[in-house]
Amino acid sequence: MESVAVASITEGSPDAIEWHCFDYDITFENYSVLRVLEPGQCAVSEEFVGGKYNWELHYFPNGSIDENNEGHSSVFLKRSNNVTWFNPVIKTRFHITMHHNSFGYDVNTVIVCPLDPSVHTFCNKNPIWGFNRFISKSIVEKYCWDKSKDCIKLRCYIWVTKEFSSGVKRRVRKREGSEDSQ
Repeated sequence: MESVAVASITEGSPDAIEWHCFDYDITFENYSVLRVLEPGQCAVSEEFVGGKYNWELHYFPNGSIDENNEGHSSVFLKRSNNVTWFNPVIKTRFHITMHHNSFGYDVNTVIVCPLDPSVHTFCNKNPIWGFNRFISKSIVEKYCWDKSKDCIKLRCYIWVTKEFSSGVKRRVRKREGSEDSQ
């Protein structure tokens, strides 16, 4: 898994939001086993770090429990470090894609791009967000399943916010005896 951090600042308001983007390639191996899981059963990726928080993808090859998802795979992003005594509210945007195996995984070609421009709030009450009807299972098996390696590959982009208030003044304490002490 690789990550790239890019920051941008939203201007025009008294508070500024700095977005940090991280992207990860996530491989789910043994797809021949995963593809026969019951609806509502999922495979969980290894944890990855974005914005100092631990995350994981939950991939449901036969959809989540909702009966309207029949014939579709579901995918969800989950904040994995839910600790009851530490309950940060994390605002994110995320984008999850699935690689097309016909061109090789090294080519940046994706078969599905559900882009949700919404800002999602992750906290202990809502640690998971995602897509119930992410992609048709028939498309996964025809175009995305690398049968020679028995895997599928997803890419997760996650933008995590860091908010600053322009009205807050910060005091910098200088070391005693330093040249810049006043």
